[in-house]
Amino acid sequence: MLSNQILDWRILGFDLYHIVSWFWIYSFFGWIWESSFVSIKNRKLVNRGFVSGPVLTIYGCGAVAVYLLMKPFDSSIFVLYFGGVVVTTVLEYITGVLMEVIFHANWWDYSNQKFNFQGKICLSSSIGWGFFTLVLFYVFQPFVDWLVGLYPRKYGEVGISFITMIYCVDFGMSSFVAFHIKDKLRSLDKTWDEFVEYLQNSRLAEAAESLKERASVLKQESSGERIRTYLEERKSAFGEYLDRISGENTDRRETFQERKEEYLEKFDHFVETYLKDKMSMDWITRRYMKAYPHLNLSSKIKEARKGKKKEDIEGKEKDYH
Repeated sequence: MLSNQILDWRILGFDLYHIVSWFWIYSFFGWIWESSFVSIKNRKLVNRGFVSGPVLTIYGCGAVAVYLLMKPFDSSIFVLYFGGVVVTTVLEYITGVLMEVIFHANWWDYSNQKFNFQGKICLSSSIGWGFFTLVLFYVFQPFVDWLVGLYPRKYGEVGISFITMIYCVDFGMSSFVAFHIKDKLRSLDKTWDEFVEYLQNSRLAEAAESLKERASVLKQESSGERIRTYLEERKSAFGEYLDRISGENTDRRETFQERKEEYLEKFDHFVETYLKDKMSMDWITRRYMKAYPHLNLSSKIKEARKGKKKEDIEGKEKDYH
């Protein structure tokens, strides 16, 4: 158990006992908010945390950091708002960079948002964090203080010590899995990309593009049965596509009919290989892919950004000429 002497340490005027208590409460509230929002959006239950337990510690860190740093300025709503924007945005960026460096993967991506920086932070998110800061000071913190005061300190010390120990075990297991997630992502991408390349080389560009667009959808799915059903539906649509282009290209009809069976066999092989890769993953990895739709290899994200930048430049040059 954390000793009384340690919990009596003071940081920016507050003892460590209260700081740690706030941290765990806000981490739990953050998990409820994120998991509920994503679950409603995706119409299925999603555990949005990095660890398996019901906490999202980036919210705990953000809330405590904002409160400690901005408390001296709580008399000014404008200073609170803009200070909250700065503190939380910096924290979000640092977290994104560290997770990319440590795990070689991007866990979220704001690249499609306007005024984003490296896909890790964006203006709309920062504006939201500013409003969150005001709600934190005027609504949440009074409630959290009341909550911590409901039980005697000796019980609180036992509680936060127990939660901290459980979290450390959970964090260790989750980190071990996350360290190897790049290999799992690389394997899935290799299977997917090889089949897409095969379609492109076979002059089936429309089918290849359609399949590429659905890659992120299947990464989130954890049920082998649903993945198989989905891919079988794509196979059926693929067969219809082959019949259609065979009818449109009368000069190549015989060639397409002859190769249709080969194409469908390749599709079957792709389905089995993809399923084998996906279902061999441990449940924590599958949960990560379900919880973080933008989870991808950092190298792949950088390549995509370079490609988009190149397209934008070429588009501007074309408009200029």
